[in-house]
Amino acid sequence: MGNNSKLWLASLAGGLLLSMAWWEKSSPLVMLIAFIPLLYIFDTLFHDNDQHHSTVFTRVLPAFLIFNLLTFFWLRKASLAGSAVVILENSFLMSSIFWLALLVRRRSNNFSGYVALVSFWLAFEHLALNVKIISPWLNLGNTLGFQPAFIQWYEYTGISGGTLWILLSNILLYKVIRYLRVKLKIPVIHFIFSTIFITLPVLLSLYMYNSYSEKGDRSNILVIQPNIDPYRDKFSGLPFSVQLNNMLKSASEADDKNYEWLLLPETAVDDPFYESEAHSNRYVTIIDSFLLEYDSLNLLTGITTIRTFRSESGFNKPSKRNIEGTNLYYELFNSAMQVSRGQKTWFYHKSKLVPGIEEKISGVPSFISEKIIPDLGGTMSGYGTQENREVFHHQQTGSVVAPVICYESVFGEYVTGYIKKGAELIFIITNDGWWKNTAGYKQHLMFASIRAIETRRSIARAANTGISCFINQRGEIVSRSQWWSKEVLSGTLARNQEITFYVRFGDFIYKYADIFSIFLLILTFIAIPLRKLRVNRRFFI
Repeated sequence: MGNNSKLWLASLAGGLLLSMAWWEKSSPLVMLIAFIPLLYIFDTLFHDNDQHHSTVFTRVLPAFLIFNLLTFFWLRKASLAGSAVVILENSFLMSSIFWLALLVRRRSNNFSGYVALVSFWLAFEHLALNVKIISPWLNLGNTLGFQPAFIQWYEYTGISGGTLWILLSNILLYKVIRYLRVKLKIPVIHFIFSTIFITLPVLLSLYMYNSYSEKGDRSNILVIQPNIDPYRDKFSGLPFSVQLNNMLKSASEADDKNYEWLLLPETAVDDPFYESEAHSNRYVTIIDSFLLEYDSLNLLTGITTIRTFRSESGFNKPSKRNIEGTNLYYELFNSAMQVSRGQKTWFYHKSKLVPGIEEKISGVPSFISEKIIPDLGGTMSGYGTQENREVFHHQQTGSVVAPVICYESVFGEYVTGYIKKGAELIFIITNDGWWKNTAGYKQHLMFASIRAIETRRSIARAANTGISCFINQRGEIVSRSQWWSKEVLSGTLARNQEITFYVRFGDFIYKYADIFSIFLLILTFIAIPLRKLRVNRRFFI
């Protein structure tokens, strides 16, 4: 078999292994070997001087197309055009990392090339968490969330530690295979170091998992999963007052009346109203009447709200809309609302919005904004956001909760903002019905387990069409609903007040990788060429 054919087969194998790590019936630990075929391509092309460094891009591109296609294709249920954009964008960016790392390797040295590959990948993932047009969904460290027992150390590193472990484990194992293939033996030091590096995090995590004890007093929580079809009934068929009354009726039928919190899903009511008039709103009135039967029940629900402002206020967000014939503007919000008997109604506005669907992307070419974005089901103005996180307080018990809305649960450091404000529990409200019965809602559920470990906060999750659940501080799902089922879940969760290392310092590995990546680029493309230029000048003089 020719060398070129081997490279194409390696790319195919890499793509399948990367995808397998996300399959429900597989193990995420497959990711520890998934990059080995791609490292073979990376190594082979480095030693082949007849091949241009850009060849690595075309050789690894099929792997990342397969990976993104098989792992992300569930997005087609909501938008075929949107899934194509995300799959192609991710694949090209991931391939570009290998191209740039090989360029550094050839211009610098072998060691620098591998360091660049790791640093650039970490920097890319950090970029994906902070740049709206790049999806962080497939960041490597997320994969391990399917088996919480193996990632208890995420309370120190977050997912960036998982990504670093995955990349370095692949490199070490590739070196072991290469030693066996070329020299038929492995240096003892390399074998010992590789074994310790790969197995120690797992052993440490298993110890932490088995020895961890839940912290804090417990709160009784009721979760409603109404199971309303988002394509047929949720937003166009069934009146929102009927939907709300049905959810409250399900809650009233629960045996125990001593719940602290009642949790309804994202956009349980999608009929916008002015926040300043919440006291007279018909939906709030329905909730107030329901709460009269309870002594200390607080309700948290998803809702759509409106705020107004004057043009001279300097408000420049693209989400603003003009009230025709006036100098007033308004902004729509995908909100979480807390209602408690005899108390002020509180709101939090979803601020990590789904690009294109919930948020207008500035600077996007017109052919995308006019063709693709409407196909994603979004609006040209989108929803508004708020700068800071907000927490909700239970007036009687003093418990403090974080109202995390849907897509926000993908962002680890973002969620720590709630914890720093005193949140003892995390409440996630979502829909998840858009993707139908695909891997999408299962992957989204997995992010909640990671957030529980990072923050050591128990989680109650209310989804419109599944999966609703309770998650403990170890990231374990202790109680869950079924997919496409109307259900009521009840449970108690421990309220932790301790701050983890990750909450305190956030994605510090990503931040160091950013700095190191910039250093490598300066060293490779500025410092080394200048040094060579000086040497050449001395030689000719």
